[in-house]
Amino acid sequence: MRSPWPDWASTRTLRARLTLWNTAVVLAMTLASLLAARIVAHTTLYADADAELRAGATEVVLALQDLYPNLDAVIAEIDRKARSHQQRGWFIQLLTEDGITLWKSPHCPAAVAAYPPHNLDRAENVAQVGPYRYVRLRIARPGQPTYHVRVGTYTTGLDDRLTFLMRQLTAVGLALALLTPVVGWWLARRATRPVSDILQVADRLRPTKLGDRLPVHGSRDELDRLARTINRLLDQVADHVDRQQQFVADAAHELRGPLAAIRSLVEVAISHDRSPAEYRDILADVLEEMRHLSSLANALLTLAETGEDDATPAGEDLDLAAVVRQTAAMFAGVAEERGIRITVDAAPVVLPGSAAQFRQVLGNLLDNGIRFTPSGGTVNVRVAADAGADRALLTVRDSGAGIAPGHLDRIFDRFYKIDPARSRHDGRSGGLGLPICKAIVERHGGTIAVASGPGTGTTVTVTLPLRAGCRGRPLAATAAPLAASTS
Repeated sequence: MRSPWPDWASTRTLRARLTLWNTAVVLAMTLASLLAARIVAHTTLYADADAELRAGATEVVLALQDLYPNLDAVIAEIDRKARSHQQRGWFIQLLTEDGITLWKSPHCPAAVAAYPPHNLDRAENVAQVGPYRYVRLRIARPGQPTYHVRVGTYTTGLDDRLTFLMRQLTAVGLALALLTPVVGWWLARRATRPVSDILQVADRLRPTKLGDRLPVHGSRDELDRLARTINRLLDQVADHVDRQQQFVADAAHELRGPLAAIRSLVEVAISHDRSPAEYRDILADVLEEMRHLSSLANALLTLAETGEDDATPAGEDLDLAAVVRQTAAMFAGVAEERGIRITVDAAPVVLPGSAAQFRQVLGNLLDNGIRFTPSGGTVNVRVAADAGADRALLTVRDSGAGIAPGHLDRIFDRFYKIDPARSRHDGRSGGLGLPICKAIVERHGGTIAVASGPGTGTTVTVTLPLRAGCRGRPLAATAAPLAASTS
């Protein structure tokens, strides 16, 4: 059931929750501050009042000590003191040790005057009797009677000042309580605006429409970093989708040719009766097209199994030198028929990887080298380990016609063919050989690069990371021709 509240008022939104949390925290802090302010103000006011009363009582004690035994003069001095502080609500009382009042000011409350002396073991004491607060000093000198002096005041004035202060602070607290939700909502809106932008852009994204990007506000905060990260991800996704769409289009284009040829041949075969020899020729052409389709399907399956996001095959050890020798031996017969010499210079190198996949890589590279090298040429395969750089190098160099500079940037693109006419019926996968090599090498954490030029031959260099503790000879290894593949 949909909530009757609008989205901006729903407590399920991040903006509303931030506002509620901010308001609750500010209100709790305000209440705690008011309570602390009341305690501090009460303590400070009463401490200051006690200090003043204590100072007044000390003056009375000094006058008694100076004027004793002239009690009339002492009382006159006390009366003068009481009148001078009458506007402050002070009262003064002079008592004997037995609690007999010798003198008290006119404003001395009866409740205080009748209150007997207590805590006689202490020299001074602060007491609270109802709304009255007083300081008592005990005067005891050798050879003289013991007296008690009380100097007090009404606490109503202190309470009134405390009440006035708390009213002012409460008004400020109420203002904060009213402003906090508004300010908190504004701050939450500003803080969550990038998140709202992210949601809006994400809502507009479609698999076929990935052109929108999140706005970057330049604040360099976590949300800006999130926007940049998502934009990079969208760039990668868009690039991946574009490449996949191009791949599907290219694959459909490559499949269309053999299928059209097969259909045409079958239509010709069934158009009218033919001799057995003609049927055999037509079926041979159909078989050739089927072989081309099979090669293309296998290449597409290999690309699907060696995606760029796959991890290096785990649990396998690859003896690269052994793979090189085995694969070169497989191509020795083809090379000998074409008058091409294959040489192998393979240092022992062990690294994690799939031997079957690297046989496919080396097979594609040797096939390209043999096909584009004229009779009398050479194809050299070299494997070496650079322990200092923690890498292994696989190099395939031929002495063929080379590649024009305009093609080098695209030779790893799927279905890209330098000479389309030469790859139509040669049983190859239609421009997928080098892309398959690149996918396999990158899956193993390596890189592949091609250096070539017209008339200078082609050199393909594969760089692979070594595993810890692998074995390898120095890079300057001695070349040795493959015995079974001389021209």
